[in-house]
Amino acid sequence: MNMIFRDPIDHSALTQEAAGLRSSSGRLYPTRAGGWDLRPEAAETGTTDKHAAAQAEIYDGMTGEPSDFDYPHNLTLVHQRGLLERLVLHAGDAVLEVGGHRSGVLAWLERHRGIHGFGLDISPAWVAAQNQACLARGGRSTWVLGNAERLPFADGAFRAIVAFDVFEHLGNLRAALEECVRVLSTGGMLVCHMPVADIAWSFDGFQRWSDAAGFAARQASVGHYHERMPARRLMRTMMEQAGFQVLDMTNFNVWLQPLHDHRLMPALGRVRHRRDKPSTRAAKAGPAGPSRFQRLYATSVIPIARALTSLDEVGAVLDIGGSCSFVARKP
Repeated sequence: MNMIFRDPIDHSALTQEAAGLRSSSGRLYPTRAGGWDLRPEAAETGTTDKHAAAQAEIYDGMTGEPSDFDYPHNLTLVHQRGLLERLVLHAGDAVLEVGGHRSGVLAWLERHRGIHGFGLDISPAWVAAQNQACLARGGRSTWVLGNAERLPFADGAFRAIVAFDVFEHLGNLRAALEECVRVLSTGGMLVCHMPVADIAWSFDGFQRWSDAAGFAARQASVGHYHERMPARRLMRTMMEQAGFQVLDMTNFNVWLQPLHDHRLMPALGRVRHRRDKPSTRAAKAGPAGPSRFQRLYATSVIPIARALTSLDEVGAVLDIGGSCSFVARKP
């Protein structure tokens, strides 16, 4: 398994020791969170990147039930599952997920495509949670601590990369895109979904217009800063400059869908959690799978919500949306 890992600084091979992974240059990447700490700045200086550390601090305290793509309880997950279904994969293919807060991507691809998953995140709490979940389900995915701008993997190691709601958090997006190209094999695909800067006339745009300070505070609470995000067409250009062929760009998060996902679902979640005892919630989040509520909502309500939000497709065609998804290929 370790053959896929490389020193993120000089891409030299790593050998496993009791304390962690050591590079031919002598750097030791310690065992941590059920995987390894492969953050380059920690190995070089003993410190962590301030931007990455601030993002990790936000998400360390936000672990929870992972997303279930078999029973998606909101329209964003339905959309993202559609992106996963576009990946051309075979049993045993290596797939990388960059960022994985509350993500069930690799678990879903394990079940439905038989892939060998690898995950990278900056949050120690979430890396540990993902590795524990993998052990509980009998999967073979491995999560490590690392930075997307300097991926600790070999050239051409992956058939696909998935990054859902991750790229907007990065300090150096151009470097991360170049790294994604490097670690993909020829013909390998990247699917990503992210908020964008140009949100005018979308639900997010109306919120920013009506309450700029409140909107900015809510975004900052999850590590989003619109002044740092690219506009959707700039993101496409950046991907092409990095070496990708962009196959599809889809606007999302337009009007009615975010009302459902960002207002209705959190309210329903609070009601559900007030009714459930902590022990009941833990049981529902365990190996038994999604709760009865989630199964019922996914199979009965989500189809109705999709029909009601079909108006959003008009806005998407008009280049309106608070987020955008991209499907790209390494030529």
